[in-house]
This record gives sequence, structure tokens and C-alpha cells, in this order.
Amino acid sequence: MTQILKRSTFFILTLCTIKLMGQDILPPVMEWHGKSEQLIAKPNNPWITPCEVSDFQMTPTYDETISWFQKLTAASPLFSMVAIGTSPEGRTIYMVIASADTDKSARALKDSEKPLLLAQAGIHAGEIDGKDAGMMLLRDIAFGKKAALLDQVNFLFVPILNVDGHENSSPYNRPNQRGPMNMGWRTNAQNLNLNRDYSKLDTKELQSIVTVMNEYDPLLYMDLHVTDGADYQYDITYTGTGLANNSPAISNWIENTFKPHSDTQLESFDHIPGPLVFALNGRDFSKGNLSFGWGARFSDGYGMLRHTCSILVENHSLKPYKQRVLGTYVLLESTLKLLAAEGKSLQKATTADQSRRDPQLATAYKVPQLGDGVSFESLGGELDSSENANPPDSVQFLGITSKIRQSEITNSEYVEWLGQPITMKIPQYEYTQPTEWVSRPKGYWVPSYCTEVINRLKVHGMAMEEITEPRQVEVEMYRMKNAQFGDMPYEGHFRVSATSKPEVRQETYPAGSVYISTDQPLGDLAVILLEPGSEDSFFSWGFFSTIFQRTEYIEAYVIEPLARKMLAESPELKAEFEQKLKEKEFADDPGAIRAWFYRQSQYYDQRYLLYPVGREK
Repeated sequence: MTQILKRSTFFILTLCTIKLMGQDILPPVMEWHGKSEQLIAKPNNPWITPCEVSDFQMTPTYDETISWFQKLTAASPLFSMVAIGTSPEGRTIYMVIASADTDKSARALKDSEKPLLLAQAGIHAGEIDGKDAGMMLLRDIAFGKKAALLDQVNFLFVPILNVDGHENSSPYNRPNQRGPMNMGWRTNAQNLNLNRDYSKLDTKELQSIVTVMNEYDPLLYMDLHVTDGADYQYDITYTGTGLANNSPAISNWIENTFKPHSDTQLESFDHIPGPLVFALNGRDFSKGNLSFGWGARFSDGYGMLRHTCSILVENHSLKPYKQRVLGTYVLLESTLKLLAAEGKSLQKATTADQSRRDPQLATAYKVPQLGDGVSFESLGGELDSSENANPPDSVQFLGITSKIRQSEITNSEYVEWLGQPITMKIPQYEYTQPTEWVSRPKGYWVPSYCTEVINRLKVHGMAMEEITEPRQVEVEMYRMKNAQFGDMPYEGHFRVSATSKPEVRQETYPAGSVYISTDQPLGDLAVILLEPGSEDSFFSWGFFSTIFQRTEYIEAYVIEPLARKMLAESPELKAEFEQKLKEKEFADDPGAIRAWFYRQSQYYDQRYLLYPVGREK
């Protein structure tokens, strides 16, 4: 412990002599003092954290953090620490288990009647507030008279999920964030964003946390972040509705139980809680705020598709690090208290959502008041002034004064934040109106050769039947067309989109193929992962791109006699061909004519453009 404190003090003295450019270019900061400052350990406390020693200027390294937790867990029977995985660079990902129960195994905690909270920090390693807040809270549970928090609740805490990104540390990693001085990197060692990986599960880190969700079955899952973007008064913001309210009972519990309790607790410690906010025009809130659910690639969207209560916390990056860490401490503690009091009501809501079997699920959404051309990525579109557009609600917003200035460098406008609080009434837009739906099948058949998809479905915890001999079944399958591929890779994949036409087939699935029923708690997740029209399906991520490859062709000298034979034997085909010749572009293209006859022949690849996953209706 002494070594850790000495090393932290050395870094503080060193870095305090550096003029930190990142802090100089940030907007003015609102001065803050609050009741939560009483949570900071006294300098003579033997369990003071490295962050507190530095007066919240520094965050401990990976080695310092793990060493501190190893000492803490060795000193308290309330804690144990387990490895949940290994990073691409070989670092161990640890999880602290906090429980008053003697048996702290995954099976015991999963079967316990006590509600279980799983909180993770550092999925984006530069956004590390949660780690330092968790260290303080667990210290106080062990030695600060807060052990009673574990009387009726169990707690799992992952201090650093992106451990490789955490060690890629620099004062210059996050230019729009006010502290700490040493900030980790957003992505992991493979340059993948872990909070875009929940559906595809490319990374070892996400495979580890999803395995924890399966093995421990937490009642509430909390992902701790720090924002990018605009300035406003809120210091702790959060959301938890998922995409288009796919867990309505849990969403209702969040809105009517979690939110009032958490906001009251945060306010009582002089913090300013608020909803997760995004400026409609991308720079300030003069045109309104846009609220939307997150899809299956994101932590809370994924969790809510699993029908696990999931809270995405986004501390405001422009607030001082001390303020953000202390607010996170208050939120974690208040969540433990709430679960002790309202765990049964959340369990009831969870059971209700897990029992839902909606006949249709939405796969695409829009903002009712925005033009149809506005995408998820381009949020600042033109407003729809048609009579069919419902006007947005107005909400009170705790903003920060700003000016629009003209840049002498770029010759364009930019926003300058002036640092003074202002209360505004602004339009509230919701990215929640479904535009595309898919019917819920009885289940899906995935052929044995789709090993990557089957393996990832298993990591997701999907219940499935693996057949041991070939089986012929009648299924609905999609023939894909009008495919479009991304010009640039996104999260290691070239994204794919296409339209589809269903066809009923008698399909023989080989031994090793799997059948996934949608009559299970993860049935909604199965639909989103296996329907190609879903933006977070394995198809959209490019796992089935081989269906777009043609591997057999026919020469002109073969198609000529074949075409004459086909026309002579089929008056229907002849009539169809004569009608097709009325299209001048087709009639003037010999290659298109030959390709047309090839497609009508028995020689054509019948599996070309056929999505191999079958829907059993």
C-alpha cells in the first residue's frame, strides 16, 4: 500500500509541473462543492485510494489498481476477486465479488434470493470515473461502517473492462474531458470499441462480460461512462430504456422507481442528475434534444433485449473529475440501497418481460418529426412540417450559456460555451417510432457450417438444440437482393444491407446444425441477431457475405443452344422473354440476355443469394 501511495505522489508532483494543454482549451468550469465531498477518506486512512491521495488528479494504473484490490479482498471476508477473462495483450480482467454470504460462487449468487447488481467501469478506458468510485465504495463497505449495504444485496464490480486501453494512457487521450491527468484509450488493443461489440462479440473482453451475465444472472446491470459533446449543468446523466421499449415492465420500473430514487439521492449530495442528452443540431440545444434507445451492439440496448434491467451512466466530461467520481459513488450506493428495498418489484418486472412473446418485433426506427432521410448517425436533419408530423413535447433543460461564433480558421460557425447556468425550455424529440417490423417465428435453424455464428450464439447464452443427424424441415428462407456494402470498415467489419424475398423450402440441415426456439427469455435477442433486416444481425455485420459469391458460370457457346431448347420447350418462358425484350436496356445487352437464361435454367446455383438461416413458422 505504501509503495502505491509513494508512486502516486511521485506522478502527481511530476504532472503538476506540466502545463496541461487539454485543460487550458476547455470551456469555463462551474465551481462545485457538495455534501458528497464528505465521502473522501482522511489522509491518515490506511485504505485511502490512490485517486484520493492525488486529490482526484490521477487514477491508478492497472497494476496499482489490481494490487490495491488484492490487498482489500485479502483483508475483508466480504470480498473475493476472480478472473473473468484475458485481454488480447494478455492482461487478466478481474471482478470483485462483494457479498455477506460465505459461498460467493456463481451458482450460489445466481440462486440467492438477494438481488444482484453488476457494475462495470472502463469499457472505454479513458472514461474511468467508475473505477475510482467503486474503489472508494468497496473500501467503505469493508472498513467504513457501510457493511450493511450487503445485508440484502450482492454486488459484482468490474473495475476495468478494457484493461489494454487503460494502459494506453496519456494526458492527451480525451481532449474534451476534464481529468484525470492520465486517461486511457477509448478502444482496446485491436482498436475495437467494446461498446459496439455486444451483438457480434468479436472481443475477448465482451465475451468475458457476457459470460458473467449468463453465469451470475444479475438483476441490474450498470455500465459506467463519461460523455463527449456539449456543455450543460447535469453532472451525472443516465438512461435505461433500451431500443423502443423492448422490456416495458423494466422500463416502467426504471422510470417510476429507479429514477426518482436515484435523482433524490444524487440531489441530496449536491449533484445535478439528468437524462442522457444529445443536441438535435449536434452542437447546442437551441433546436432541441434528441432521445433514443440503443441497439443490441450497445450495453444497455443489449441488456434490455435480454430483459435485464440495464442502466447506461454517462458522467459529464466537462465537470471536474472529483465531482464525477463522487457522483458515481452516490449513484452506486443508492442503487444498492434501492435493490434492497425494491428488488422484489424489479424481479417481478423482469419476470414479466422475460415471459413476453411479442408476435412482431421492430427492426428500424425514426423520429416522427424528422424527415425520413434522417439516419441514426446524422441527427441534425430538417424538421418535417407536414400535417402528419406531431409537434414535439417541450422539456425544461438545465443548460449552459453559449454563443455561435465565426471561425477565422475554418470560415464556419462553431459554438463557444460561456460557463453560466441557464434554464431553457426546448423541444424533445424521440427516436422511437418503428418503421420496419418482422414477425416472430417459432424458431431458427442455423446450419452446422456457420460455426462462428453458432459459437457466438452459445456465448450469448442462447438455449439451442444441436441435432446429431441430418434433418429435413420446412422453413421460410430469404433470398437477398440489392445488397449494399460499406465503403469503409466499421468496428472491423464491412457492414451489409439488402432487401429480401421470402421463399418456403424443404431444407435438409446436416448434423451439428442447431435449432433455436424463440420461446425462451433470450428469444427477442435471437430475432434481432438472426433476422437479416436488423441493423445488429450477424448478417448486417458481414458474417454471411459468402452468399454474395458466384462460383459457377456458363459460356456463351453453351447458353446459345440451351436458350433455344428452353424457348422451344416452354411457351410460358418464351412469352416472358418476349415481354422482357421490350426493355431496351435489356434487349441491347447480350450479356444480360445470357445471364437471364442462365438464371432460369437448372444449371444456375440455387443457393446464390440464399440466406442459410431458416425460419420455422
